[in-house]
Amino acid sequence: MTQQLGPAGARVPVRNVAKAVPFVGILVGAGMTSAVLGKVAAEDRRCCRTRFLCAKYGLPLPAALATDRTTTFRPTPCK
Repeated sequence: MTQQLGPAGARVPVRNVAKAVPFVGILVGAGMTSAVLGKVAAEDRRCCRTRFLCAKYGLPLPAALATDRTTTFRPTPCK
């Protein structure tokens, strides 16, 4: 097996590394985008649930969510 892989510490041509860099960047970027999008979706889901329940039970919105845009929120009935 060492004959196939070459000796330890073998040099890797820069051209071969340069060919792999874009693919590594794509994988890292996709992974980070997926993680951020998952966190944003979870936070949005939590905020929407809070707004819906506050409107349903007549409770005041938490200070972090109480803005001019959200005070006019009307819950839609679930089907």
